[in-house]
Amino acid sequence: MKTIWLVIKHDVAFVLRQRSFWIMTLLMPALLLGSNAYIAAQDNAPALTTPTPADQPAPPHIGLVDHANLIALVPDDLPPHLFLPFADKTNAQAALDQGDISQYVVIPADFASGGEIVIYDRGFQLLSGGDNGSVAFNGRYDWALTYLITANLTNDTQLAAVVQNPTPRATTQFHRLQPPAPADESNNLGMAIIVARVMPYLFYFLLIMGGSYMMRSVVAEKENRTVEILLLSLEPTQLMIGKIIAMSVIVAIQLVVWVGGGMLILDRAATVMQLTSFAFPPGFFVWAILFLLLGYLLFAAIMSAVGALATNAREGGQAIWILVIPLMPTLMFGQLFAEEPNHPLVIALSLFPFSSPSAMVTRLAVGAVPAWQLVVSLLALVGTTWLFIVLAGRFFKSGNLLSDTSFSWRRLASGWRG
Repeated sequence: MKTIWLVIKHDVAFVLRQRSFWIMTLLMPALLLGSNAYIAAQDNAPALTTPTPADQPAPPHIGLVDHANLIALVPDDLPPHLFLPFADKTNAQAALDQGDISQYVVIPADFASGGEIVIYDRGFQLLSGGDNGSVAFNGRYDWALTYLITANLTNDTQLAAVVQNPTPRATTQFHRLQPPAPADESNNLGMAIIVARVMPYLFYFLLIMGGSYMMRSVVAEKENRTVEILLLSLEPTQLMIGKIIAMSVIVAIQLVVWVGGGMLILDRAATVMQLTSFAFPPGFFVWAILFLLLGYLLFAAIMSAVGALATNAREGGQAIWILVIPLMPTLMFGQLFAEEPNHPLVIALSLFPFSSPSAMVTRLAVGAVPAWQLVVSLLALVGTTWLFIVLAGRFFKSGNLLSDTSFSWRRLASGWRG
């Protein structure tokens, strides 16, 4: 135990003296977590002001060239001066070129017998259509031209309104099949989305950085031949245990810093969104520590095996992507965890051992998880972690630690098979 304690003390002190450790611990996670919380707050924050009629854009001016002499009545409920009459197309085009009107409409003389109305728009684009003030192309006033022509054909504005909209909203009964969530539930959903976006980043860095510290520690001692001295006084298995415990201490320090910073970010996000402070479900921290501890042991076991086979940090870095890939879906679909916690993809990620440390904790942070899923996920993670620790022991041997043979996937695969 004394030799293991010396390994723990040396490795912890070595990492804590590195400036890069404190930069990554304090700066990088704060930037990433803060940016994601800010984006989520912006996406879910209520509007600060309610638009008033004065804030609405003024109605456009639309030119009207009526060769059919059809328009004799302008309904009072149309915006004033929406349609401006022109004697011919030449005058309307000149007004369009000068910017006095945004569009003009030409009603042909044979309109009643099948002639087509033509609308000219100065800024029309084929893919995007007209602007928001258009009387066509799904613009804000696309109803106005139809209403104007219908009112003149029927000579009755009320009949024109009925023809235009046979089932007006005032005479229909609206039945909501799914009532809206109460204000408190909406607030909780907004904060849950923030937590679901932040939590995967927190666990991503804790697991990846903890595993990479383990790998770099082993590789560094191989490069400077310190491992040759260490193996004179302790067994390789004792060295591996000491390093895993030492890196566990490092991860615990990062956890305290990041959880504290994460709570501050959540409180700030709640203030920006004008919501109540977010509260984690009961028992969350117990489950989170269990999944984090087992997840770290799993990743550290893999990286200790890689470090035993690699001759330098560059070679060992090739294996980092093995750990990154299972954690990426949780980062990509964080909002899905809050909106649909029982989605098949969410459940699958929370049960798969390599992604469950991040995915299951994210689910726990935003809502209740069925007990059977918690038990199955935890047992699968325990079994996988134990298996990989046993496998890592096969690589953590004097032959590999003292070897100058370059890292290769073939050596890794053959070691696991053997």
